[in-house]
Amino acid sequence: MLNYLTEPQAVALIGGLGGLLLGLAARIGRFCTLGAIEDIYYGNSSLRLRMWGVAIGVAVMGTFGLAASGLLDLGQTLYLGRGWTPLACVVGGLTFGYGMALAGNCGYGALARLGGGDLRSFVIVLVMGLAAYMTLGGPLSGLRLWLFDAADTPGPMPGFAEALSALTGLPVHATGMLIGALILLLTLLHGPMRRAYAHVFWGRLSVSRSFRDGQAHNGWPMSVLMPRRL
Repeated sequence: MLNYLTEPQAVALIGGLGGLLLGLAARIGRFCTLGAIEDIYYGNSSLRLRMWGVAIGVAVMGTFGLAASGLLDLGQTLYLGRGWTPLACVVGGLTFGYGMALAGNCGYGALARLGGGDLRSFVIVLVMGLAAYMTLGGPLSGLRLWLFDAADTPGPMPGFAEALSALTGLPVHATGMLIGALILLLTLLHGPMRRAYAHVFWGRLSVSRSFRDGQAHNGWPMSVLMPRRL
């Protein structure tokens, strides 16, 4: 089917299907970063946080599997195509996390809730979009470049798979898939997580987020404690 589509059309189709799966994971599987943090902090349940382990493990194995088959150039990805700037990552992460806590959701969760008809989430998405535009190319771009000058950004840095490959002599793709399998195995060593089939299922479907760019006890008590979350 993809042979009959242009490259932009194929990218749009794959992105649309991935977004649909991710939206289902958010609405039905309650796959949400902020909700997972709340569950472990308020409800002492790590199940929703472990959904991230399932998603990351499957995504890592799938990514290096695509690279091994020649369908993906890892050097062209956002994560390995540029250097790491610790200050920018720390400041940006703290700012985003603080805003996420104040708004009651992240951009991903706000989009999912907007799709469910919550117009309050539209305000969050609108403000995030305007702020991102202003920071990247608007009035705040000069401040961003002054604080985190792109000219001082180091070149591309090797990932964990490359480092492990250099250490063991194994192919990079094999070490990457091994790391993904290890993450998945460590996640599923948790007995309650293995028995939470819905969490594992929706965690696997949510890997569309990783390819495109990351529950409470007995399933739902946080919906009572925090009903406005996903």
